[in-house]
Amino acid sequence: MASPTHRASPAHRTSIDRSRRLLSLGLIPVVGILAAACGSSGGQAATTTTTTTTLAPSVTAPTPTTGSHPVVTTMTVDSLGKILVNAQGQVLYSFTKGGVPVPCSASCLAVWPAVTLPAGVTTPTGSSGVGTLGTTTSNGVTQVTVAGLPLFTYAGDSAPGVASGNNLVSFGGTWKVVKAQ
Repeated sequence: MASPTHRASPAHRTSIDRSRRLLSLGLIPVVGILAAACGSSGGQAATTTTTTTTLAPSVTAPTPTTGSHPVVTTMTVDSLGKILVNAQGQVLYSFTKGGVPVPCSASCLAVWPAVTLPAGVTTPTGSSGVGTLGTTTSNGVTQVTVAGLPLFTYAGDSAPGVASGNNLVSFGGTWKVVKAQ
């Protein structure tokens, strides 16, 4: 024997719909306040908090430096050795064809974001083993370079130290993880 399907009465459904609308309207200002609080520094200098993150066993955390915060640092990944990463631990890539840098178009930059300088910073800094850092505007933005090669991250990398883009061929060139010196 089939069990009867429970259906709410029209009055009960209206009450539930009204409650959901009121709840969502009440959350909108709260979300706006939280977004405003998180997105604004109020014109004051940002405070940096250092935290310790436990990474997968095959990854060693980025190498810190004393003093200023580096734009580029190093990380050891078992399968790749000591490589370059940004301050968040995202793997850095070069984009070349036959050893020559390849320009990255707007559609390319959507998948392979350029490594740029933080607001207010004019010179890239790096930790020990990074190499010679500079900048270029070859891809339409002021981009960080190492040994003259523009640096990129990969949107397909899922976590710090993950290098899913290594040796991918796309956008007219080959993407390679940048090794530390």
